[in-house]
Amino acid sequence: MSNLVFSGIQPSGQLHIGNYLGAIINWLELQEKYPCIFAIVDYHSISVPFNPQEKRQEIKELALDFLALGINPKKSQIIIQSHLPEHLELAWILGTITPLSWLERIPTFKSKKQQHQQYLNLGLLSYPVLMSADILLYKANLVPVGEDQLPHIELTNQIAKRFNQMFGKTFPEIKPILTVQSRIMGLNRPNDKMSKSLGKSNYLALTDLPKTIRQKIKSATTDSDNQIKLDWEKKPGISNLLSIYHLFTKKTIDQICQQYQNKGYAQFKSDLAEIIIEQLSPFQNKRQRLSNKPGYINKIISNGEKKAKKIAQATLREVKQKIGLL
Repeated sequence: MSNLVFSGIQPSGQLHIGNYLGAIINWLELQEKYPCIFAIVDYHSISVPFNPQEKRQEIKELALDFLALGINPKKSQIIIQSHLPEHLELAWILGTITPLSWLERIPTFKSKKQQHQQYLNLGLLSYPVLMSADILLYKANLVPVGEDQLPHIELTNQIAKRFNQMFGKTFPEIKPILTVQSRIMGLNRPNDKMSKSLGKSNYLALTDLPKTIRQKIKSATTDSDNQIKLDWEKKPGISNLLSIYHLFTKKTIDQICQQYQNKGYAQFKSDLAEIIIEQLSPFQNKRQRLSNKPGYINKIISNGEKKAKKIAQATLREVKQKIGLL
């Protein structure tokens, strides 16, 4: 079986540099090596409170981001999850063979229960089964993930193995590709992973204007000793900024620390802000050009979904035959 990569991002607001450095930059490398399917997983995003009008716009914006960041439609397929009902059909079938205890132990379910105590729903619990269906529907065997997503890959392999044992060999084993090269944490809460839920001051959106980037980096949490060195335990703020600097420039942490020896945080932060502004400029310019071509973007997604649907329909047909529905 040939290799196939599958990955997805929820449409839930602006992409930030954590999304880019932790996921999409790896997608760009993977599409040079393997056929890829990159999904806007909108069904996943409605398991928590949302606004329908905002959701509609977020889906459009994310498609625009994918293309502006460099996802190449000649090498990769971009799809919108809800446009392919096969995702939900397979998720239901897989859900019928997935023990409840497997889902209850997934760490993300436990954290979402705490975050959305007034919005507990079946979707929060069955979320990992839909994620498994997303991958298995295309018989993808390579999935780029961060360490926090490894339990989902383990669950997907468990579900695939159980289906194979019950109904015959159908799904391949999935190999996770760890993507996070360095931790990207909140600018003002460096002990927490960068997230939009932490507030605007804690993340850098890919579309932030230069003035905003300078202000957010300038006000990012550091400490009082003004010494630039990597120490996640004692100096999480400056360690986070060092990681961001490293990922944007490819300089080693040692090189950066040497460069700013005795220069202090103010100079380091000022330079880092300008580096980020320069690095994001091509993306922002391309995004602006593409925003005036909605027909072009729709055509790319439509073409990608036509190709993906052939694989999805074949897989679902095989699954239904094996469980006696056809």
